[in-house]
Amino acid sequence: MTDEPPEALETPEDNDFPIKVADLLEAVATRIRAMTVDRIARVITFITLGMVALTLIGLAFIFFLVGLFRVLDELFRKACDCGYSMELAYAAVGGLFLLVGALMWRKRIRHEAE
Repeated sequence: MTDEPPEALETPEDNDFPIKVADLLEAVATRIRAMTVDRIARVITFITLGMVALTLIGLAFIFFLVGLFRVLDELFRKACDCGYSMELAYAAVGGLFLLVGALMWRKRIRHEAE
């Protein structure tokens, strides 16, 4: 019998087995996380940024319309010196939207009845 400790009798390959298993498990976990959690996190980030951008664009559009109505109100008030200049501003913007809508309706893609 030898006086060497049992660790000395093991081969170096036996000592590497737990390290290889741990590395394999870590690689598998990293790959699964990359295929699931990382992609979902990226999608959620884009959705959040899109919602913030949409909110800011909506607010900018509302402020633009308010400013447009006020400018048109002042222009009509100076032009005709009447008490219904705001109604004329609403009518002018409504007519503009009606004209744009009619042009878009005319350019629509017509699907033939099947």
